[in-house]
This record gives sequence, C-alpha cells and structure tokens, in this order.
Amino acid sequence: MKVQYPLFSQVALLQDLPEYNLKRGNVATIVEHYPMPEGEDDGYSLEGFDLPNVTIEVSASQIIPIAQWQQEEVILTKLRKLSEARLLQLQDYLDFLLQKEESEHQSA
Repeated sequence: MKVQYPLFSQVALLQDLPEYNLKRGNVATIVEHYPMPEGEDDGYSLEGFDLPNVTIEVSASQIIPIAQWQQEEVILTKLRKLSEARLLQLQDYLDFLLQKEESEHQSA
C-alpha cells in the first residue's frame, strides 16, 4: 500500500540532492502531489529549503515525515553510544522482531 503525504505537511529528505546543494535531513513543505500507477512511486513538489522561489520534485521514496525523521535521529543518537557487544545483541533482537512481524503479516 502506498503512503500518501498530505499537502503542506513537512518532510525531510532521505538522501542528499547535490544538484540543489541539499543534504539528507533538510526539511521542506509538500506543495503538490503527483499520483502514479500502482507499483510506481508518487511524486511530490517541495518548497522551503531556504531556497527562495525554488520548487524541487522528488519521489515518495526520497522523503519521510518530519516526526518520523526526528524519532529516527533520536534512535540513531542512542545507537552510537552502544558498545559493539550491545550492538550485536540489538541486531539479533531486531532480526527476531522482523521475523515475528513477517510471520504476523503472512498470517493476516
């Protein structure tokens, strides 16, 4: 199922866009939505990157809601503080959770 972002919501970039001198995590506002057929990423026009009068087109896979971005940044900050041993334990636990998620999804 496709995720559709509402117009005028704030999103963060998931990757650098060097042609615009934009970095992963830069925030902008969605000003237009371009629906695509099933199996293809929808497109969005973004504005507000401290670039006056500039609109940038991106695909849905290049953006993330700002609240989710902030939550992931908090998690990454905590991960960077863990020892190698704890990171390995966490990786095992994440694999377990992903397997559980997958089996629940298949049985639904």
